[in-house]
Amino acid sequence: MTPAPVSLRFRAVSMKFAAYLDAHTVEMHILTDTRQSIAIVCPRDSIFTIQKHIEEMRDACPEIATWSEEYRIRLGKVSAPGLQPPSLATASTNTQE
Repeated sequence: MTPAPVSLRFRAVSMKFAAYLDAHTVEMHILTDTRQSIAIVCPRDSIFTIQKHIEEMRDACPEIATWSEEYRIRLGKVSAPGLQPPSLATASTNTQE
């Protein structure tokens, strides 16, 4: 997948999937650091594709697990609960809770 250039950028503080069985749809619900709530409607079976992609990322790059703010706080690498957003030049568009 080749993503289009980013036109909007948010800092997610919470993400979850919601499956609506009657409608046969899946949505990703995102809460931003500015308390904006965003819903992304996904293709019907996308949750399985996303699960596979997360597993591939975990296997290819296990150090991603050490990137969380909670992990950095436990190690004493940050003293405050909030971090400054990364530079747009180096920011990844992939985020997971």
